[in-house]
Amino acid sequence: MSISKASYPFFSRWAYVALALTGRVLMKLLTRSALTGSENDLDEGRVIYAVNHISAMDPPFVASNVRRQLTFMAKKELLRIPVFGWLLSVFHTLPVDRGGYSRTILDLLRRRLELNDAVLIFPEGTRQRDGNLGEGKIGVGMLSVWTRSPVVPVYVSGTDNVLKALMFRTRFKIAIGVPIYPPEVSRPDERRKAYQEVTDSVMAGIARLKAETDHPLSTGEAG
Repeated sequence: MSISKASYPFFSRWAYVALALTGRVLMKLLTRSALTGSENDLDEGRVIYAVNHISAMDPPFVASNVRRQLTFMAKKELLRIPVFGWLLSVFHTLPVDRGGYSRTILDLLRRRLELNDAVLIFPEGTRQRDGNLGEGKIGVGMLSVWTRSPVVPVYVSGTDNVLKALMFRTRFKIAIGVPIYPPEVSRPDERRKAYQEVTDSVMAGIARLKAETDHPLSTGEAG
């Protein structure tokens, strides 16, 4: 996990690493968590991790398994909770109002990317409690095109049922896909099409990871 190449304050960087490594070990032991596709992860430069969203456990699970330190968003009410709010702040969490990805939120994430940091977003915009993939919102494509950032599709499963995972009746899984790079855009009238192309490619990438991960014959697990 990157420490020196992130733009965050010194204490925040090291506290993040300590919490992420602890979380990864605990999840490995307690939920038999499995990671595939680590060869697709990116070590440096700006990058967007686009993840399906099924549980509040998704951000810490992803943060504990990718190589980069992440910035992500959380409802501002969560950051007011004693101890838990402090933990979120250590994980570079930005407070936001309820709702989807507004222009204000996208601008905050854009600034992080322009510092060559990594951000985590949920392209569906909200949690999908039934485990199916929702429709991808255009925000992920906008961020990618605006900042010339590759998007790494990520699929997680099992995080929606912690009790079953602790009982070893299911397991936490994370699959990292091949990065998707935004097209070159030279004219303003091409931007909307580019936003949608990236968004569609990201959702297709997550769908492929879902099919590979959820297939009963899938055995390529490591981590």
